[in-house]
Amino acid sequence: MSEIEEALALAEEEVRSPVAMRRRNACDKAFLAVIKAVDQLLVKHGYPEPERHGERFAYLRELESKVPEVGKAELSEKLGARFGKAHVACFYEGRVELAREEVEKARWLVEEIKKFLN
Repeated sequence: MSEIEEALALAEEEVRSPVAMRRRNACDKAFLAVIKAVDQLLVKHGYPEPERHGERFAYLRELESKVPEVGKAELSEKLGARFGKAHVACFYEGRVELAREEVEKARWLVEEIKKFLN
């Protein structure tokens, strides 16, 4: 199982927990899966693996401008939404009511990114 699939599987397990901290952790794992998928996409297109979120967003926006199919998918916008909701609101701020939806959206986004990796 890849790191991405492992993170998603753990997120999908933890999001069903009645324990709020486990649902917060589910969002963090879901976001990690998205980050790792984006990083794979960037590396595939010749970018260095980002060390910070700012680099990741900059590289992804540049890739979107160079590869029309990636640009049409609006991956940087979707990554930004997952950053704001899964990473910040759910994980850091504890808004666990967002957890189920964010884990689902992370799965969808990873699946969308995988289409560009094949």
